[in-house]
Amino acid sequence: MTSYPFGADQRLLCAKDFSGVFDHTLFKVHQPSFLILATAKPVAATARIGLVVAKKKVRRAHERNRVKRISRESFRLHQRDLAGLDIVVLPKIGIEKISNADLHQQLQLAWQKATSLVYSILSNCNQSFAWTTLSLHSYLFSVCDRSDSTSWCNKRCVL
Repeated sequence: MTSYPFGADQRLLCAKDFSGVFDHTLFKVHQPSFLILATAKPVAATARIGLVVAKKKVRRAHERNRVKRISRESFRLHQRDLAGLDIVVLPKIGIEKISNADLHQQLQLAWQKATSLVYSILSNCNQSFAWTTLSLHSYLFSVCDRSDSTSWCNKRCVL
């Protein structure tokens, strides 16, 4: 039986983790109810998620909690496909009107788009070898090299 843990190592915990994603976003995935920002991590590790559900966007506490609960559960089930990424989920105004099933569907589509974006970045590098998990993480982090801002800006993707 496959295990899908969701411990502290799968979460963005401190402001430094969140600012790393906000400052160095590799790609964005837009959905009708939320925006996902993602960046690569320097080492081959599990994916991590951070949720920013502002009171300004979702007024009622029970709705904010529902959005966070569903987002965490969807991420937990898809975290193996997103390995090597730090992800921040930002809900948009009106998300409280979306049903749980629709929210799950939008998140599943967003994880698929994020995975396809990662592999599209890899296919643009014209490398002919098979990507292992370690080489995938190494390449993504090299794309995110903050010292060379011109190549960094040219590699950003929006879907």
